[in-house]
Amino acid sequence: MNGKEYPAGRSCSIRDLARYVGLSTCTVSKVLNNRAGRKIPPATQERVLAAARELNYVPNVNAQRLFRRRSGVIGLLVPAHPMTPGNVFGDSHFVDILSGMEPRLEESDYHLMLLFRNEEKRPDESYQRLFRAGTIDGLLIWGASPECGYHRELEENGMPYLFITSTPAAEDSVQVNTVASDYRRTAAEVTGAMVRAGCRKLLYLAGPEKSSVTAAMRLGVDDALAGSGVRLVTRFSRYVPDEARNAAFEALKREQFDGILNVSRDMTPGVLEAAEAFGTGGDMLRMATLDCASNRPLLPQELAAGQVDDLSIGRAAIDSLIELIERKTARISKRIPGTLAVNPRFFTD
Repeated sequence: MNGKEYPAGRSCSIRDLARYVGLSTCTVSKVLNNRAGRKIPPATQERVLAAARELNYVPNVNAQRLFRRRSGVIGLLVPAHPMTPGNVFGDSHFVDILSGMEPRLEESDYHLMLLFRNEEKRPDESYQRLFRAGTIDGLLIWGASPECGYHRELEENGMPYLFITSTPAAEDSVQVNTVASDYRRTAAEVTGAMVRAGCRKLLYLAGPEKSSVTAAMRLGVDDALAGSGVRLVTRFSRYVPDEARNAAFEALKREQFDGILNVSRDMTPGVLEAAEAFGTGGDMLRMATLDCASNRPLLPQELAAGQVDDLSIGRAAIDSLIELIERKTARISKRIPGTLAVNPRFFTD
């Protein structure tokens, strides 16, 4: 090196590194933060990086944040009381999405801050305060209700955000950033399998009526049934067994069906209980599930199931939000394909 000698055993600062290579602190900082551009020759950049390795230079995190004007932290907003039984960590989709996020976070050097949504507080008392304080760089939102207005406030304040899986009602003036499963396509494939198996009259147990996921799935169901002559009777229910049982029971009490199209595996115990009460359980029942975690095998009663790739959703969510944070794109809308699983015992061809 052409710079000054560096004393052994001493912690190396960026100023020490700059003196060691005989360059300005500003030049060294640009190289270390990948902002050298064409003004700093490649040979000079390599000299700085080689010296940093030689001296075991460890960057000052706070200084890096100040230089980049970022905290390196992503917020993940989840409902304190989700629509499924138990707490949020009892939801297999949520756990798998988190698992998909983990490797991307490690590769990107971003960290995740879990935030629980309190419906009694105004949004600007929670995550917007974190934005203004520079605590988080962007916000992921899982389990959004149709009525929430997060996107309007975030858009107005220029805050990077991304909805995962479900979204609030879109407006003509604001199309929300989102990563979700391709619910429409998967619903069409599952419903199509029931038609191929000979179902002519279906009971459709849909999710919450105003949910964006419910709306997307209904489009897929309609796609598959168009021109098929199959009759569809729809009942709405939250993703809990008791409500699904009651909805199915009331429908089965009025008329007979040769198949039940069930939105979520979380509803399945209630649906099976209602079917058994009317003598349509066991081998007599043809049931399909539109939304199932990919690590759950088909049940004996299931003709088909749409398996959601939650790991890919988690990976895509982190990648997409970082793109928004770093201003590499202005809008994100991604649909992750699911997988159709079919039970061969229901098909003769």
